[in-house]
Amino acid sequence: MKRTLKAVIFDFDGVIADTVQHYYEATKRIADELGVPFTTEDNLRFQGIPRKVLMDELSNRCSRDVTEEEKLLLGNKKGEYYRELIAEFTKGDMLPGMYEFLLSLKNSGIKMGIASSSSNAPLLLEKFGIKDWFECIVDPHKLTKGKPDPEIFLTAADCLGVSYDSCAAVEDGEAGLKGIMKTPMFSVSIGNSAILKQAEWNVPSTDFLTVEELLRQFANRK
Repeated sequence: MKRTLKAVIFDFDGVIADTVQHYYEATKRIADELGVPFTTEDNLRFQGIPRKVLMDELSNRCSRDVTEEEKLLLGNKKGEYYRELIAEFTKGDMLPGMYEFLLSLKNSGIKMGIASSSSNAPLLLEKFGIKDWFECIVDPHKLTKGKPDPEIFLTAADCLGVSYDSCAAVEDGEAGLKGIMKTPMFSVSIGNSAILKQAEWNVPSTDFLTVEELLRQFANRK
């Protein structure tokens, strides 16, 4: 029996908002303070990963011991750097075509949720004027496991009241996509890495997303 698409669950950074470079810049400042490398390739790999995991990784690269208290302070400082960078965001900082795609989903009666490891997603959705379009925004602090564990996506679907196999989930991070692929959800990825191309529907950028094509891809899933 063919399933009907009833909900779409979104990562936020790099999917709805053009924040990936800002995430990199904030993390690079912390890495520089520790005297360790952090590359744009690292940025892609650690996108969507909980802050503590990222701080653990940067600390492991350090030639000196970094205490747990210092890691917490560094993580908080990274958050402050990031918030400074996104303070002036407007709807114009949404990724190409994403506002229209979300509006089309809303007008089609398809539920929407946010499954982001970033606690800044609600603030930016408010700035974009679209926060009330989402029936569920998962609080990452209430989760026990971070991406690539699927908990955040399953939590969003439960919150929306939609069966997992009636959901699509959209990611641009490798860890997030791995999480989606552990669920019965239809996986959609944005980007060109080998891992991202393993999704059931992969697009090179957000302006390739349309509701019509999503419904077609979902209906034809194997």
